[in-house]
Amino acid sequence: LYTDGVTEAEDMAREQYGLQRLAAVLKAHWAGPAEAIKQAVIADLKRFIGAQTVYDDLPLVVAKQT
Repeated sequence: LYTDGVTEAEDMAREQYGLQRLAAVLKAHWAGPAEAIKQAVIADLKRFIGAQTVYDDLPLVVAKQT
């Protein structure tokens, strides 16, 4: 679960993180535990936005059933 703050986060060129980037990170890390998936998304998002100021909240919840 995520809010638009995640997908609409912008880099220095004002490009949005987007659903495709989020889905790519989830696809690459889906086999790991929920916490590792969350950390991978957060790390990728931070790399993407760089020094850009974030003006929206970035809620993200990852849950898995085992």
